[in-house]
Amino acid sequence: MHHISLQRSVIAITVLLAFFAVSCTSTKKVIYFNDYQDSTANSIKTAKANFENTIQKNDQLWISVGGSNLADLQVLNSGNGIGATGSSSIGGAATSAILGYLVEADGKIKIPFMGKVQAEGLTRLQLENKLTDFFKEYTKDPVVNVRFLNYTYSVLGEVTRSGKYNMTTERTTILEAISMAGDLTELGRRDNVTVIREENGERKVARLNLLSKDIFNSPYFYLKTNDVVYVEPVKAKFIARTGLPQYLSLVAVGLTMILTFINIKGK
Repeated sequence: MHHISLQRSVIAITVLLAFFAVSCTSTKKVIYFNDYQDSTANSIKTAKANFENTIQKNDQLWISVGGSNLADLQVLNSGNGIGATGSSSIGGAATSAILGYLVEADGKIKIPFMGKVQAEGLTRLQLENKLTDFFKEYTKDPVVNVRFLNYTYSVLGEVTRSGKYNMTTERTTILEAISMAGDLTELGRRDNVTVIREENGERKVARLNLLSKDIFNSPYFYLKTNDVVYVEPVKAKFIARTGLPQYLSLVAVGLTMILTFINIKGK
């Protein structure tokens, strides 16, 4: 009877070791927004429907000007590869990278006939309105469109596909960025995601907790151009990649040998 009890104990220990090797992280540490409850929904701020990023130094802007006299506007649009017919040649990424208007170190862009125009600190819509007023003396009823050409962010660390990605909208959130990167791996730390951002020549670092609803209120929830998102590994990565499961296997083999010896001795 003593042998049977000891046998069961050894089996139980072996099962527990196997379970530990498979499951090193609690469920609460991998579920996003696990503190989000219906009763606390009102505490989350309404999404900014009019959110827009501001223009920064070294941004590359695509600016097109339409009006009643396209021939006279050809020079204005030449920086974007647009001719008098209004057709554009910026279809490919390789082409668009060398076109457009650069926001220089003084925060201004050089516009034909107009000289330098302040762009840094303005939103895309604000710059459109500003240029529309300027172009009224060159054409009747001008229509100005401004787009970002270098609107990108990077995702590094414990994600499925790290790399540099293009923003397709000015309302790209950190959740969308992580989704584009294939989500975090099982070893990605979800409660301490780093966002690195440069604003006005200053590098800022923020820590975001994907497990908390507070992320929706963070000024880093919406990404800005050239942001870097880094996902650090959890401590379980050390366990998974340093061979500890092999040691657990050796322990299990050892326990099996002990169990076999006890059975033989009992007979």
